[in-house]
Amino acid sequence: MLFPRKPIPTLLAVGCALACAQAAAQQDTERLQRVEVTGSHIKRAVDEGSAPVQVLNREELKRLGVATVREMLDTLASSTNSLSDIGGSNSFASGSSSVSLRNMGKQSTLVLLNSRRVAPYPLADFNEVFTNLDTLPSEVVERIEILKSGASSIYGSDAVAGVINIITRSDFTGFNGALSHQQGTQRGKFANTRASLTGGWGDLARDRFNVFGNVEVYKREAMHSWRDVLPDVNPVYPAKFSTFGSPSSYAWPGNVIGVGPVQGCAVVTGNLCRYDRYSAFEVQPGAQRANLLIHARYLPADGLEGYSELLYSRAKNDYGSTHSIYGIGNDSTWGDPRTGKGLTFIHRGLPAGHPLNPTGEEVEFRYRFLDDGAGQNLKTDQYRFLTGLQGRLGAYDWDVAAGVMGGKTKMAIRGRLSDSGFKELIGYYNADVLAPDFFNKPNGYKIGQTNSAAVLARLFPSYGWDGDVKQFFIDGKLSGELMRWSTGPVEFATGFDLRRETMKITPTDNLQTGDIVGLGTSRSDGSRTNGAVFAEVSWPLAKTLNLTTAGRLDKYKGFDAHFSPMAKFKFQPHPQIALRGTAEGGFRAPNLTESAQSLKFSFNNGTNDPMRCDPALALAADLRKAASQLPAGQDPSLLLARADRIEQAECAGGVANLTRNNPALKPETSRSWTLGLVLEPAKGWNLTLDYYNIYRKNEIGLKPIEDLLSSEASQPPGVIVRETDPARDTSFTPAERAQYGVTVGQLLSTSGQFENLLKTRTSGVDVALQSQTRWPIGTFSWTVDLNYLIKYQEWRTERDSWGDNLAGRYGYSRVTLGNTFALKSGDFTHALRYVMNSPQALRRDVNDSGWTLADCQRKNLSVAECQVDRYQRFDYGISYSGFKNLVLSFHVRNLLNDRPPVDFREFSVSGGNIIPQNREDVMGRLYRLTLEYSFK
Repeated sequence: MLFPRKPIPTLLAVGCALACAQAAAQQDTERLQRVEVTGSHIKRAVDEGSAPVQVLNREELKRLGVATVREMLDTLASSTNSLSDIGGSNSFASGSSSVSLRNMGKQSTLVLLNSRRVAPYPLADFNEVFTNLDTLPSEVVERIEILKSGASSIYGSDAVAGVINIITRSDFTGFNGALSHQQGTQRGKFANTRASLTGGWGDLARDRFNVFGNVEVYKREAMHSWRDVLPDVNPVYPAKFSTFGSPSSYAWPGNVIGVGPVQGCAVVTGNLCRYDRYSAFEVQPGAQRANLLIHARYLPADGLEGYSELLYSRAKNDYGSTHSIYGIGNDSTWGDPRTGKGLTFIHRGLPAGHPLNPTGEEVEFRYRFLDDGAGQNLKTDQYRFLTGLQGRLGAYDWDVAAGVMGGKTKMAIRGRLSDSGFKELIGYYNADVLAPDFFNKPNGYKIGQTNSAAVLARLFPSYGWDGDVKQFFIDGKLSGELMRWSTGPVEFATGFDLRRETMKITPTDNLQTGDIVGLGTSRSDGSRTNGAVFAEVSWPLAKTLNLTTAGRLDKYKGFDAHFSPMAKFKFQPHPQIALRGTAEGGFRAPNLTESAQSLKFSFNNGTNDPMRCDPALALAADLRKAASQLPAGQDPSLLLARADRIEQAECAGGVANLTRNNPALKPETSRSWTLGLVLEPAKGWNLTLDYYNIYRKNEIGLKPIEDLLSSEASQPPGVIVRETDPARDTSFTPAERAQYGVTVGQLLSTSGQFENLLKTRTSGVDVALQSQTRWPIGTFSWTVDLNYLIKYQEWRTERDSWGDNLAGRYGYSRVTLGNTFALKSGDFTHALRYVMNSPQALRRDVNDSGWTLADCQRKNLSVAECQVDRYQRFDYGISYSGFKNLVLSFHVRNLLNDRPPVDFREFSVSGGNIIPQNREDVMGRLYRLTLEYSFK
């Protein structure tokens, strides 16, 4: 036992909450409670342990002033960028939120609710399957245990980077209501509201039962217009980019280039109709969620306890979308999933003879379809129901449970053109000479006029995906004392886990036929049964040394059984010092979208075709030269537009990519180890330092298209698909093909399957400090959560070697810090929190062209601007419990109203130097008011 018989608080080696440790230390004659802590199936005294487990208890979570589980986990220094429902509208799995530890991805972090798995989100993010944090209630969270090392030997697949176990209340009586509201001080934006009601009755000891339930609702304000907050944006952006904030010439009712705006335009500048594009750039989507949790415990007989739990969640997400634009130079490349062949939608002008075109030749036309019904809506229902029995069999504890979990998601999107609808209602765009009725069909779409609902539904149909997941499971375990040595008892745990899972993702028909311009698709339909057995033994090798070993054997359909071993130790040479360490093997089984029947159809944008780019550059140069030599009065725009289009298509074009499942996939595997030091340097001060090292191999991925094209001649037939008919070459005419030495057709698509290709290695140090001391004015506590990233490297297949160390590069902060000071004085509790991420260079890995120092200079960025500067923020919270049955809390996020650092890469790559990407830049200071009332 760490720090025995010391009347002071201790930092538990497994991260026990400070209040628990303090109570245990002050009552040294009282037997320590024996519980099951995340990372072990053996019940033990709560301050015994060898693995680095961080605990956020209920009191600490309330000090943070957060409203959702996602926000709680974002406060962890070990938590890194992952999918959020706020910024995930372009994801295959929009409407969900995930978590990632150690930069290892959302599939390598296992999320548990009350020590058992939760059903995955019904839609996969391309091939990634993960737990949706938005389904989990936040008000009834008792504590969150974060195991910051792998645990596949305990929990099986996915526990590679760590395990997050969200533990809710399970024995509650009375009624409690809570209401919180957040709003910004700038323009009253960024509002969200959460309300919950918790009730429970029955004393387990007296009444032999307890039932408690919680209903929680959450609503986030939709903000579909950046124009509303544009005055608050960092002045660096408009100063650096002259077009920032400007309106667009892609407008309604349109512009005929060289002729003028279409009649009826509301805003005309420079003889062009203008549209405020920022009015449709989304700041944050709207969300409505309702979560229900019911937990029951009952004692049917002495020594026997039954339990049941129901979790149900319903979520609606509302995403705004920009309206479709039309105009030369905006061609879209996509493809037909049925054939795997790429398709290209070519934006043409208005034909000669069109009522809006008096020039006598095809002329450029710019338009914005304000009537396209653009938007995205998702509805998701997820659930988990389980029931079980636990008790004692002689000297052993046992637990058996069974349950079902799953969910359904329906995604509906509008705002993209139907290829067949366009040809029917507007015209055929691939003709050498456009038909006179192009954009002027008698029963077709009318430019700048009111179009019928039937026409709009045909031209901009609804599309999306339906996802459905379901799992049935039964598990059980047995634990107790195996034998007794002179140094103490040898304890063990053993058990099994059986699971049947299905996953079906179905796109709408227009996605399956490739009818939605510029959009890929994903389809999956698979099921499997898997099982596992595990064992864990704790060995007291000496009074000061404990060794725990564990192993788990998992069997998934399609590959051999996988064994995950683990060993960990704790050595305590002195009451104020403990050493601890772990070594383990982890794995992630291929999910059903990777190994079972599935199809992904996506696009690689910005692709350089090495067989056709140089000829395209030569042709484009000749076209521009020809345009400059045209006689006065002749319009060069079509020649120039063709030059741009050819260069874009062949040197930075979009290529369709067809990816199929691979039944022969092997599991991703990992090796990890930690070494830690636990210290009590002074009374009331507790410090832990843990080094971690993770190496993951056989990562499932796709061969980069650059690798395929660089070795095209050696690829099997069908991997790279090119157009074989010279007449269908949209860049070169037959004469030009001969003139410029073009010997192959246009690149249409690539085809492949998931493979075990990649590997990753990372290392770093976690530092945690906790202290609690009594001052004359109250009790002061200080907590520090710091992660120092030493190394993060990814395997580069194109080089057959490791890439650069990304620590300190873009997206990989070297230092992440959370620092909280709290003072409890009478009925008041104050908390001041400081968070910081260290600076990051804009360049990522060795193959990341465009963001070296030289590249930044070419973009007119200084050396200082070629990085994301340090991020820091102060938050403050105060709560008052002096009212009868009422606790009132007030939190301020970003107390000093600091801006986040400017991120030129994000603004350029994701925003095209036009669209702001970071809503935090305009959020400013936020406040949250929370009321909690207990009904007596």
